[in-house]
Amino acid sequence: MKYKKYFLIFLVFVAFIRILYIWNGPFGLTPDEAHYWEWSRRLDLSYYSKGPAVAYIIAFFTAIFGDTEFGVRIGAVLASLVGSVLLYVITRDVFKSDRAAFFSALLPNFTPLYSVGSILMTTDAPFIMAWGLCVYLLRNAVKEESWTYWYMAGLIAGIGLLSKYTMAMIFPCFFLYLIFIKNDRYWLFRKEPYIALFISLIIFSPVIFWNMKYDWVTIKHTMGQAHVEAGIRLSIGSFLEFIGGQVGLLTPFIFTGLIYGVLKCGLLGYRNNNRDYLFLFFMSAPVLFFFLLKSIQGKVQGNWAAAGYFTAFIATAGIWDEIYKRYERGKSKGKGVLSLLIFFAFLIGITSNVLVHYPVLLESIGIKGVRERAPYNRIIGWREAGKEIGKVYSEMKREKDVFIISDTYQNTSELAFYMPGNPIVYNVYSGNRRMNQYDIWPGYDSFIGRDGLYIKGGDTDIEQMVADAFDICKREMKEIDSEGRLVRKLTIFRCYNFKGMEGIEKRWTY
Repeated sequence: MKYKKYFLIFLVFVAFIRILYIWNGPFGLTPDEAHYWEWSRRLDLSYYSKGPAVAYIIAFFTAIFGDTEFGVRIGAVLASLVGSVLLYVITRDVFKSDRAAFFSALLPNFTPLYSVGSILMTTDAPFIMAWGLCVYLLRNAVKEESWTYWYMAGLIAGIGLLSKYTMAMIFPCFFLYLIFIKNDRYWLFRKEPYIALFISLIIFSPVIFWNMKYDWVTIKHTMGQAHVEAGIRLSIGSFLEFIGGQVGLLTPFIFTGLIYGVLKCGLLGYRNNNRDYLFLFFMSAPVLFFFLLKSIQGKVQGNWAAAGYFTAFIATAGIWDEIYKRYERGKSKGKGVLSLLIFFAFLIGITSNVLVHYPVLLESIGIKGVRERAPYNRIIGWREAGKEIGKVYSEMKREKDVFIISDTYQNTSELAFYMPGNPIVYNVYSGNRRMNQYDIWPGYDSFIGRDGLYIKGGDTDIEQMVADAFDICKREMKEIDSEGRLVRKLTIFRCYNFKGMEGIEKRWTY
């Protein structure tokens, strides 16, 4: 019973810390967060690279809290709390242990992968919550033999697909479970799983209709991200990068524990014909194995396999709790070693999380140049940049109508969020580049005769095709200071009398 109290205390504590951090943290919105916020003020059935769930969530909370960093991010905090509750409930039900349940809910919060994902409002936040809820419902569907759980699982799977298309992997994972588990194999010949699948497709269908309208751009983008055009190839570099990334994002001890827990669960489930153990194995191992294989063919982003670790946390906490119980009963030796391993796992987890949230602390232990490095500078200084660009925009507006353009979707999104009044900012096409959502929305082609304010990152010159679209463009530099130092340079072009960019052949990559 005490571990239930510990869990509730931990849940309140971590919620308070995260709310405090997003309310008054050192970092502004990441480019992706700012871009999803742009989606939220142009609600649609789907978007270029992802489904609409993240935009709907941001729109809901910014309607309450305003277009603020808190309004954008609070949804991620709440989704992570739901995920922790699901971990606790499923673990306690499978292993009949409040201690195992407590530690399964605790573990993700000590990994940078999950803890950072709990404050950044990206597609991962609602996706992981949907995955966890679907795992809970599917397990109860076969356990309770209830059509209600089946159809609710289909509904949640559909919502998960609206968050991130990786949600589709839950179907093969679960069907593998049904194929290999003799006692549950009869569900393959029942209507409920297929109705659940149909429900998920109904929920997902708006994304399909939207893509039909826009020439299947999401499929083209996804294939590009997955390096499908590269065909079958071997890349040891990307394979090692993926493994190293997983170790770093989960920390070494926790990553090792998770892999051990999943494999041990699978082995014990097979030996003892334990349905729950095999369920945990099949809801994790196929995802991890798929992305491991994919990394041999090409680059895999570190967060792509995140869903595979959800039941891995459950398996690991339960397996290690069983081992600890044997030590307590005196049936095994090495309790001190196990306790030491757990201690170091949490120590490294706490340390890495503190440093991820406050990387400047590295300078206090002698690591120099943290503030000057690109990863740090990419997420600071936009608040100040928005104010500076806003002044220039206000000056130009006094004389004539002005529209704003920028060079990348990242810069465009950050400027739109941080400039006073949140003006519409357009992403200019200035040559071969990857397509993005701005290219689907209405552009600035009709603004003939207006003046334009063009903002580029760094100390750069204007592209010829952009310069040719105006009578004249005047260049100036803006140096952005934050935390008492120079963090960003922006090149500003005050452009006069837009003549249009019609007739330019746009060559997209996806």
